[in-house]
Amino acid sequence: MLPGKIRMMTPGTYIAKRRQAAGLSIDDVAAMVSTSPRLGVIDRRAWIERIEQDVASISYDVAATLADAFPLSLHVLKQLIDLRSFGQCSGPEPSLCIHCGCSDRDPCIDPETHAACGWAAGDICTSCTGKDSSHAA
Repeated sequence: MLPGKIRMMTPGTYIAKRRQAAGLSIDDVAAMVSTSPRLGVIDRRAWIERIEQDVASISYDVAATLADAFPLSLHVLKQLIDLRSFGQCSGPEPSLCIHCGCSDRDPCIDPETHAACGWAAGDICTSCTGKDSSHAA
């Protein structure tokens, strides 16, 4: 790792940050998603927690189910999974906001202007630097 470089975001952390950026709790998502085999809401909550803690595996179907519940990039998620599994030889690390997890492929959208965020710095988006932003740190 380069000096001063923050460790790569894990797939579970990316999912958690995108869920939080959408203003959803784990309980909200557990109520929205369906699973096969069918799980009760308590088991779905535990399943989502395991995904966000990088304990449960993330198949394409799981990723697509979560992407139906809140905005996230399946491409970015695949990059993070590949990087975690195969290291840097799998390709470049995606540029992600350290606060909300957005990227060029799934930017924050201002609810009033419908404008997409940009990069305020190499690892933080303009939505997370604004004082009035719901994402602001």
